Amino acid sequence: MRGLRSLESLYKTASTSRVLNLFQVHNQNSEVDEYARRPFFQDPTLNRAIFVKHRLRSDETYLMPRSSPVATKIIFPFDKKTLRAGGQSILIGQSGYQQTLIEMLGGEQSHMDEDFRLLDLLSKLPSLDPFLLKETLTRYGFAPADCYFAMSNADIERMRSFAGEQIQQLITLAFGGSNNQMGHSIKRMVDAILTKDTESRLDPLRITLGLDGQQFEDSIFSWKGFLYFKWQFRGSMVKLQSLASALDRVSLEGAVDRDLETTIAEQRVALKKAIQKAARGCVAILSLYDDAFNDLVEHGNAAAFRKFLLEAPRLFIELGHSMGVISHITSFWDYRFPIPNRLHMQASEFYEMLNEFLTSLTETSYYDLSRRD
Repeated sequence: MRGLRSLESLYKTASTSRVLNLFQVHNQNSEVDEYARRPFFQDPTLNRAIFVKHRLRSDETYLMPRSSPVATKIIFPFDKKTLRAGGQSILIGQSGYQQTLIEMLGGEQSHMDEDFRLLDLLSKLPSLDPFLLKETLTRYGFAPADCYFAMSNADIERMRSFAGEQIQQLITLAFGGSNNQMGHSIKRMVDAILTKDTESRLDPLRITLGLDGQQFEDSIFSWKGFLYFKWQFRGSMVKLQSLASALDRVSLEGAVDRDLETTIAEQRVALKKAIQKAARGCVAILSLYDDAFNDLVEHGNAAAFRKFLLEAPRLFIELGHSMGVISHITSFWDYRFPIPNRLHMQASEFYEMLNEFLTSLTETSYYDLSRRD
């Protein structure tokens, strides 16, 4: 376990897909009745921890019994009121982690069964996007309060302009008004959708969609999810295309026998095909959203968009899994090759990296996650 000294930076800049910040949720909602009644974890200390999808460093790989480039790290801040003092961490699944975690929490295993089941589920997810997380937990019988599934402030800021572009047409349909009022209406609606405020400011949209109460709350969550994945997909595709075009330009260093050279050549071809397949899968799901949304803004067909939003959560697991895998692949490529025109790598290391990428893109664990036990 390590002491961490950059938790405040992590809190300010991290993407929702990488971090689940229960420390922040506690600070903002500890007085809320629903927070107390429906905790994420039963253990109070665990329920104030920070969870991070963490790419393992070379000196950490020995901790994990199974070879994987990414693990889920639990961080316990030293100070319950601030992140400035850093924290202590442990990896879910590292050798002997359950007993170590029990000792850290000062509890007994008999009281931790459900929490360990939930930790195992978190470790299997490719990302911590709230949309993927909420739907997966629901399917496995967990029902934490809604406050645990908020977007990070960093992601909200990065998404504002994109969301505004996406919903400009809908503003005219649901809110009306002159062009002079359009900019203000867009800002108000984006703020309402990206934050938890789905009350009076979205009444015109609620009326347009013919939804009330929890159905409307769930529909806004679904809409926010697809806006988030569309925004994430746009940036990820640029990085994926760059990665695919760079694959053949990586020069191999060290000893390279004919068999290894042949295998790597086959891997390059297979990975480019896997990337194309993953991209097509994401496009197919996002197209369902685009078709329903366009039907609403172009033809006024609120019923079709309403139906899509109510059915949308079942698509989050497959889409979220794919986006999580793509995000990890592109982020590791950027880490390994920070200078795009300097593509050199030991042949054996390049083989291992390509093999890991192929495994990540071709495994179908999201089907397992989407099945109810």
